[in-house]
Amino acid sequence: MDIIAQCLSVVKEQLDEVNAQYLISITSPTRNLSKLDEDNLYVIRQQLDDDGVYHLIAAAKMGKEKC
Repeated sequence: MDIIAQCLSVVKEQLDEVNAQYLISITSPTRNLSKLDEDNLYVIRQQLDDDGVYHLIAAAKMGKEKC
């Protein structure tokens, strides 16, 4: 399942529907110059390990576009 660049909330729903296990890490910038919308996360990287667990890295959307 390719889930890169999709809203994290949508991805979680899709994975829950098929009873897939997943772990989520959320990135943050080293310097906080602008306000990030942490309620508007999207997947920037995915990896599926040998046990079938999805490891997702999510980041906050910086623009005004909502998921």
